[in-house]
Amino acid sequence: MSDLNTYWWEEKTEAINKTVFGIVRYLDQNQAHRQQANLRNMRLYGNLNVLGMTANTYSHANAVWNAFDRISLNIIQSCIDTVANRISKNKPKPTFLTFGGDYSLKKKAKLLDKYVQGQFYAMDIYNKGQKAFKAAEIFGTGAVKIYRDGNRICAENIFIDELQIDDSEAIYGEPRSIYQKKYIAREVLARMFPKFESQINAAPKADSENQTNRNLSNHVLVVEAWHLPSGKDAGDGKHVISIETATLVDEEYKKDYFPFAFLKWNTLPLGFFGQGLSEQLTGLQIEINKILRTIQLSFHLLGSPAVLIGSESKIVSAHLNNEIGRIIKFSGMPPTIWKDNPVANQLIEHLDRLYNRAFEIAGVSQLSAQSKKPSGLDSGRALREFNDIESERFMLVGQMYECFYLDIAKQIIELSKEIYEDDKDLSVMVKGKKFIEKIKWSEVDLEDDEYQMQVFPTSSLSQTPAGRLQDVQELIQAGFIDKAYALKLLDYPDLESFMSLANAAIEDIEETIEAMIDSGKYRGPEPFQDLVNGIKIMQSAYLKYKTEKVDQDRLELLIRWMSEADATLKSTLPPPAAPPLAGAPGANPMATPKSDLIPNVPGAATAPVLA
Repeated sequence: MSDLNTYWWEEKTEAINKTVFGIVRYLDQNQAHRQQANLRNMRLYGNLNVLGMTANTYSHANAVWNAFDRISLNIIQSCIDTVANRISKNKPKPTFLTFGGDYSLKKKAKLLDKYVQGQFYAMDIYNKGQKAFKAAEIFGTGAVKIYRDGNRICAENIFIDELQIDDSEAIYGEPRSIYQKKYIAREVLARMFPKFESQINAAPKADSENQTNRNLSNHVLVVEAWHLPSGKDAGDGKHVISIETATLVDEEYKKDYFPFAFLKWNTLPLGFFGQGLSEQLTGLQIEINKILRTIQLSFHLLGSPAVLIGSESKIVSAHLNNEIGRIIKFSGMPPTIWKDNPVANQLIEHLDRLYNRAFEIAGVSQLSAQSKKPSGLDSGRALREFNDIESERFMLVGQMYECFYLDIAKQIIELSKEIYEDDKDLSVMVKGKKFIEKIKWSEVDLEDDEYQMQVFPTSSLSQTPAGRLQDVQELIQAGFIDKAYALKLLDYPDLESFMSLANAAIEDIEETIEAMIDSGKYRGPEPFQDLVNGIKIMQSAYLKYKTEKVDQDRLELLIRWMSEADATLKSTLPPPAAPPLAGAPGANPMATPKSDLIPNVPGAATAPVLA
């Protein structure tokens, strides 16, 4: 290492590729323990007997480690899949909150919500996030790369073995340089960088160092490296893409972060890479595998009953067969059948103990792994409490999962600002309530000091139908919502057609408000609208937008709508009934006035009438 220049970002362009490849080979040799640990975790999770995790070895079986004739009880896969289904089913939504801004600033923040959400779906972020979460459980660290491809923002899952970091540099978890290895088809690479076609064709084949596992593909090893700047305007940040025979890209890197969003199952006190659930359960899984192997061999050796024949007995061996109703001739002592327990009960009990302990370490119940609910828990409240107790075990993991999406949102915003300098028409398509909206970046661009980004789940209600129904019922009983809003909160997929009709009245009023506030176009009340609830909603909207300093002319539209709606309601009321004539049946002009505060007791003074 003494003759290797570790300050590769200071090298000249024509020599930087040699330096970077030298560093990558050095890290390959000195960090083989991490590659072996990742290989072990992959084998344990998937019951795989692969040779390695490179393009030439991941599909080749290891003849020494042949487990196809062994029974398996894979607690690692069961626990990992259960936790992944519990946590990664959520879709955290980054939300932008302004610092006491007026309506125009809040409107921008609201559109920025939609813009980022549209990019999430265009980049398929939630599916990639689920894969990254499972990778974090297996290998300790999952990663998604966020990058620019022309005027598009793209994302891809990164296998953590592709990334290399100097352990001494990353002792505090914040490395200054990172290297990514990638196998790319030679013809694809030549089209990406046509100026370097001759150097790309001259690059060695990716499997040239391993002649025993040659394949038909023609891939080239590409190394992409980043070095963060040492300070603001330092100018020593660097980004390079290189092959063994040339440096394809050599440019300054000004960002203070790497183009990756990392997700870790458990952070360690020192170092960059995390610890996975697979590693935490490795000892138990290996011991369970040994016990299962012992049980399997014991049954094979001692499981079948044995026939005991005395030495003085005369029995024809051919008569000892598996025929039903067979007749065995003998003289002397008759044969006896001996059958004993092939496996000690203590061994079975020890296996059950280890199996249960694995779920305790993972923090999940066996009922969750089996998709069962505890017997007796039938109400929505009980199920909700049960889920809350189990979810507290993953509180920190869930928070890291949410921060993972915040990191992606931040990088999307940074790349959008960068792309906007070249493409003023940068936009994204977002699914609205009834149609697809086109959100332009020019409409949502906010300064960094104008907003704060937080993350919220897609719904604060319970996930199960029973729990959601219980939540809504509690809100109705407490008087926080009425039945009209309750139907909207339930949002059952199998009742979507009914819900769309049941919520049409409220959604129509909300769209009327948005049209008048956003575009200034007046939409008068109609007799078929829910005018009673509409006036309440319109009044609340008026007070809200008044505090947000919306233009007075648009607030006047809300007032005008309420006045016309009130007039429409009064015009549809029946005329008041005429008072009865004196002396007519039912008339009682001398009736004693009553008060709710002073009771009318016989013989007492007449209670005063309260105005």
